[in-house]
Amino acid sequence: MKDLGKLKYFLGLELSYGNTILFLCQHKYTLDILKECGMLDYKPSSFPMEQHHGLGSDTRELYSNPSQYRRLLGRFIYLTITRPEIAYSIHILSQFLQDPREAHWEAATRIFRYLNHHQDKVS
Repeated sequence: MKDLGKLKYFLGLELSYGNTILFLCQHKYTLDILKECGMLDYKPSSFPMEQHHGLGSDTRELYSNPSQYRRLLGRFIYLTITRPEIAYSIHILSQFLQDPREAHWEAATRIFRYLNHHQDKVS
């Protein structure tokens, strides 16, 4: 076995070390998601979700690509390791994994806009 030194990047987590502390960051992982979905240029949002969203009562048509919605929510769940402030929004959107509607996708894009606006936030 060979020692390769301190771990710097593993499973989407960037690691940096202090004297007695370990810092975790998912900045690159967040950027990768934003680039993959083409949302780097979206208008920024100050909050990950609207206060009175009304997502449970939405009756608009079903989202055209539910597997894309599910995959995105899975990636958002992984992001909550270092971004706990999006956990509530993910909790709400996860209730609609079976039959996501257009409004649910729009709410997910708001999380994108929030993450893009707050890329440098470290939790």
